[in-house]
Amino acid sequence: MRSEPLTSREELVARLENLRSQNGGSLCIGLDGMDGVGKSTLARELADRLGGSVISLDDHLTRKQNGYILHIRGDELKAAISASRSPMVIEGVCLLGVAHRCGFDVEVLVYVRRLSRNSGIWHEEELCMAQRPADELKENERALRKAFSTTDEPGNIIDDDLGLTGELIDYHARWRPVERADFVFDVSCD
Repeated sequence: MRSEPLTSREELVARLENLRSQNGGSLCIGLDGMDGVGKSTLARELADRLGGSVISLDDHLTRKQNGYILHIRGDELKAAISASRSPMVIEGVCLLGVAHRCGFDVEVLVYVRRLSRNSGIWHEEELCMAQRPADELKENERALRKAFSTTDEPGNIIDDDLGLTGELIDYHARWRPVERADFVFDVSCD
């Protein structure tokens, strides 16, 4: 992370405008973060305010595959990128992994974190900062799922792999997007 976390949309827009002007008017902005933190909403707002376009990785995902990066339709995504106007805001989980697999560059990376409004705690910090090995984090997630499960019937979630959660753990351990981000943007929620 190269700067203190931002909480003001106006400040984030101002910084992105500055980078866009330094880059001759074009810019590919990536929004990364955990599932459900508000990346899509922020992406639409940034694109509106910067006069650009939004590409959501979820729009190019083959669903119900129990995974993410390998199930992005890469050729379709690259075509959408080529057809978009700049500045372009690309949003989705595992963004750096998808960019690597599909062969596109993110010029400015914004990592969106969800903080508790009351306590200011980032509840996903342990997973996202990967201070422990990924296998240990995944085992902890399995234990939590088992502890909160109401049944041990075959086919229950505790018997399945971790799906997107496991992929997010591996992604954060490998790509370390929070540390690589040009900006971290904090969103408060209940």
